[in-house]
Amino acid sequence: MTWAVIRYHPPGPFQLVGRKARHRTMDAWTLEGSRITDPDTLSRLREMLANKSPLIIEHRFYRETRAPHRFICDDADVLDEYLQESRPGDSFCVWSYKSLCRGDNLLLQGKMPDAQGRTPGGVA
Repeated sequence: MTWAVIRYHPPGPFQLVGRKARHRTMDAWTLEGSRITDPDTLSRLREMLANKSPLIIEHRFYRETRAPHRFICDDADVLDEYLQESRPGDSFCVWSYKSLCRGDNLLLQGKMPDAQGRTPGGVA
């Protein structure tokens, strides 16, 4: 059996990409769906990054057998570059870091000890 080209798609491992095109005819592709690349959407993300909060982003890969990539972004140019590397059908969930990551809903906090098991006093 012959497969198509193997190429690198950051941030994940090498993948087979030859079967991607046929899914576009099998799935219900539409012009009505939400698009992360719409100018209004990109403007809203840029405004949030510039004035309000970093973003928590979950990148779900279309028709791939790997876990979503999750990261925090605080730079609109970095986000633009990342989105340019994504593929048709990939899905993105975006949250405001400041609205979700607060002291009143902290799961836990801990400091890394030194070789003797000590941690520094104060806030860090």
